[in-house]
Amino acid sequence: MTDTIVITDPDTDRYHTFGYISWWQQEVVRNATVLVVGAGALGNEVLKNLALMGIGNILIADFDTIEDANLSRSVLFRESDRGRRKVDAAAAGVRALNKDVKVKAWHGDINYEMGLGVFRHVDAIIGCLDNREARLSINRFCWAVDKPWVDGAIQELMGIVRVFWPGRGACYECTLTDLDYQLINLRYSCPLLARQNLLQGKVPTTPTSASIVAAFQTQEALKLIHGLEVQPGKALMINGLTNDVYTTEYPVKEFCMSHATMSPIVALPQATAAGTTVGELLAIARQQLNDDEAVLEFDSELVVAMHCPDCEGQEAIFRRMARLYDDAATCPNCGGRREMELTHRITGREAWLDKSLASIDVPALSIIRARTGRERAYLELTGDKESFLQFESR
Repeated sequence: MTDTIVITDPDTDRYHTFGYISWWQQEVVRNATVLVVGAGALGNEVLKNLALMGIGNILIADFDTIEDANLSRSVLFRESDRGRRKVDAAAAGVRALNKDVKVKAWHGDINYEMGLGVFRHVDAIIGCLDNREARLSINRFCWAVDKPWVDGAIQELMGIVRVFWPGRGACYECTLTDLDYQLINLRYSCPLLARQNLLQGKVPTTPTSASIVAAFQTQEALKLIHGLEVQPGKALMINGLTNDVYTTEYPVKEFCMSHATMSPIVALPQATAAGTTVGELLAIARQQLNDDEAVLEFDSELVVAMHCPDCEGQEAIFRRMARLYDDAATCPNCGGRREMELTHRITGREAWLDKSLASIDVPALSIIRARTGRERAYLELTGDKESFLQFESR
């Protein structure tokens, strides 16, 4: 049985033309939630396309602000936006294009500040990024929660579009070389504290290449939303100099670090980052695993405190190490080099079990590993879903 094609009045329905597409379901598009990571040249074009098609809910993620150089490649930005957060200007641009679309602007570092459950609760993820580290993070997050994502990249008149889908062909990390890993690690200094002033190279691009690649990215996301066939693990290569367009397939890398999934994920409707304490989540973990010795584990080191051996100064920190810059290791009292007290595990012997999860740098909608021996469960702070995934039309 074929799907019914609904034809509407072109004078009253802005989506009238889409109704002639045999597989198009405007209701599916209207109810979809799409996460767009990156609000630069690619992100602007993707967001414009999503808005015109009437995607119901769009979550825009970026940590940057607008400078003059962005104006030549970003359709949603204006001169008056100079110095404004990219996510805010992009969200306003989307709303101006289509009042039907609801938007949430999220300003932060996708690598460490967004809860993993966010990726689990959206219908499509589109990466519009200019660096390997963020791509690698999205790739690992999507593998963890079994979600496909669409990657795009541009340089001068060249472009590439790829769909990565856990268990279906190569993932992004499968494509990385030793040089790629060296460039990713360059951001960090010896004790793995982020370098604050590392100069990042700017990739030269044109608005035309951004438009072409973003169109393909949006198209792939649209196919995912409708359940149409895509080609995961393959790359669509676009050479604007010669007008060559071709596909290539990546080999799956054996023992790839990204190929780790979270199972089972236990939804906790009453648990939130701000309202649940460390001790309360530990108690839930022990109940879930039926073991009073179960522990909570984080994927990155938590800096609990810093201690200066010179002046014996002590400061509580409670931030993930990768979110601290290297100047945080300098003692504010004497200028000496401070030592870090680190942990990645909650055992129940901590003196700060009454602290909220948010106060120890756990984002909303996070998924936290509980473990006892070889048995594991992944606890999602599902109580954050309703408040975090709130979208505004104005």
